[in-house]
Amino acid sequence: MRLNFWIIILLFSCAAAHSQVIADFKIPDTICVNKDIYITNLTTGGSTFYWSFCSGNTSVDPIGSVVLNTSGYLGGPAYITVAQDGQNCYSFVSNHFNHAVTQFFHGNSFRNDPVSGKMIPLSSSVKTDSAQGIQVKNDNGNWYGFMVADDVLLRMDFGNSLSNDPAFMFFGTSPLASSLHGLIIMHENNQRWIGISSSSVGNKVFRLDFGGSLSSTPVITDITQGFSFSHPGPLSLVQEGTDYYCFVVNSANSSLARGNFGSSLLNTPVWTNLGKVCGSDALGIMLIRDCEQTNGFMSRFVNAGNILFRLLMPQGITGPASTVSMGNIGTLNKPQQFSEITRVRDTVYTFLCNQTSTTITRLSFVTCTNSSIPSSTLFTPPPFRYDTAGTYNVRLTVNEGNPDQQNICKHIVVVDKPPVNLGPDRTICQGQNGNLDAGPNCDTIIWSTGDTTRTIKVNQPGTYWVRVNKFGCWGSDTVNLNVYPYHPTKLKPDTTLCQGQIYILNPGKNFKSLIWSTGDTSSTLKIIVGGQYWVHTLDSNNCTGADTVKIKVKPAINVNLVKDTMVCSKASVILHATVPGATYQWQDGSRDSLFTVTEPGVYWVRVSRDSCAVQDTSMVHDCSSEIFFPGAFTPNGDGLNDFFHPMGPTLAKFTLTIFDRWGQQVFTTNDQERGWDGSCKGGLCPAGEYSYIATYELSDAAGSAGKAHGTVMLLR
Repeated sequence: MRLNFWIIILLFSCAAAHSQVIADFKIPDTICVNKDIYITNLTTGGSTFYWSFCSGNTSVDPIGSVVLNTSGYLGGPAYITVAQDGQNCYSFVSNHFNHAVTQFFHGNSFRNDPVSGKMIPLSSSVKTDSAQGIQVKNDNGNWYGFMVADDVLLRMDFGNSLSNDPAFMFFGTSPLASSLHGLIIMHENNQRWIGISSSSVGNKVFRLDFGGSLSSTPVITDITQGFSFSHPGPLSLVQEGTDYYCFVVNSANSSLARGNFGSSLLNTPVWTNLGKVCGSDALGIMLIRDCEQTNGFMSRFVNAGNILFRLLMPQGITGPASTVSMGNIGTLNKPQQFSEITRVRDTVYTFLCNQTSTTITRLSFVTCTNSSIPSSTLFTPPPFRYDTAGTYNVRLTVNEGNPDQQNICKHIVVVDKPPVNLGPDRTICQGQNGNLDAGPNCDTIIWSTGDTTRTIKVNQPGTYWVRVNKFGCWGSDTVNLNVYPYHPTKLKPDTTLCQGQIYILNPGKNFKSLIWSTGDTSSTLKIIVGGQYWVHTLDSNNCTGADTVKIKVKPAINVNLVKDTMVCSKASVILHATVPGATYQWQDGSRDSLFTVTEPGVYWVRVSRDSCAVQDTSMVHDCSSEIFFPGAFTPNGDGLNDFFHPMGPTLAKFTLTIFDRWGQQVFTTNDQERGWDGSCKGGLCPAGEYSYIATYELSDAAGSAGKAHGTVMLLR
């Protein structure tokens, strides 16, 4: 009695241990190419573990092939379902023309073509050409097959092995369930068996509630809810989060409908028309929850062209849908519907029947080859890495083949080292900056200069490098920076000029072009006027330069000696060079502002003030030998040169007439001593140049006569 007690306790303990298997693990979300990945296994209660690091991924397009060894077993194949009984893999096909279900045995893997096949005849109560959706499920160790045909649900009871011949049972559905088409059965929460089927002609969708056992007669409920289906055909069920969704293809108008059941398939669904997402002749539909992501596929019921499509839902399963063509993979020829997804170790398979060619296409989502190790059976797998960027599935199967088997899959995104491009080596101009940019979206940036910002400015020749980090990946780049030889643009310093002084500005040599503030483009600029002057230059390396200079001009030193005059015997002429604040130097070295002339000759004076100097000259003639008319006079009342008249010997006869610039007479006289005082018409004549004509006769013994004409400058 005591022994039996401990056996019971042991059995309960084992059962409790099995019920406590919870598969879980932790991996990075994102990691760099060729960086070791460490997994933390958080599983509780497991005894065997199978890790797959490169399992088939339905996010990647499949490869296709025609299944061989099916000839003679198919007759208008419609739907196909797959099931694995222990190590034995089977597929079952509903046919339109041979009034039978075809069973294929694939050996120990669905990658194999059938090893054998057999026909399972159908009862005469099943109408020819009406066999459609088919499913095979294991419930508590017993295998059941279900198929819909017109308004009949057929159950096949295989017992404990799919190798057995089945016993048939037929269930009537509903008078409204005409031409049943799609069928899918799901074990909700491993507690309740629920099926969904579509009625093509009746434009209905029904729920089949088997309760806790597939051996029960299902309760059939119309869940159309007034939605306008249009010959609904194939359908697919998927659970995302806690909610269930059913997608149905309307074969009459190729539109797609989505039903949202919420958290239970027993709820009344809310249907939404997603529109025509796959072009015309849409028929097949499959959704799969693969590694925390929902992927979908659709097919068209056509002979050639674009037949297979990927279903896109970028805003999630409750958002709008569209498709992108994958072409024709695996020689598809009027395929009707996908089988459920099945996984053999690391490869994922689905099958489609081709009605026109009477063949079966196998779509394989094969394993990748980018993992350093493909799999592991250790509790904590060794570190591994991926050599190519992409999204990979890491899958864990705990207690594989046991009743408490648990599966969990997680994505890992593998990224390349972040791209860095500092650009080509470059040469900059002296004084300019080279801008270096490490690029956006980096977690860490380290420059050879020690900076950690995205961009830096450099102006010294040398080699510069940067290292950037994103998701633990380091990228780098190097650039060489050179500096062109410096051709300085340099004008003379600011300066002050003397009046009349010429100043040459020269910015330097080796310039391809330049422009001055005056608009000149010559290599030098002659300056005689004060102001601010700038120059912009461009050398042979297209480097620019500029400089500015300020020029001032000192006030003029105004010295006006009598240009020509006479001196007579026992007389003198005084030359005036007076300028305030100036110093003087005459031709004889004297330094007074006045100089007394007693003899004919050439006399000059140099007047200096504020480091500037001017020089003027006067010619003094002998009055006893010639008549001289001065070139200028200053009628300002200072007693010096106030009148214009001839100088020289006494004249017996004399006339002098003055004309303005327009030829108008402004003055005339016969008196040698009276000269012109610079007035005209009762007022002062303006300063300027005037013409004169003079006639005269000398008082010498010969009585020589003469005529003179010229110009005189009236100065005020």
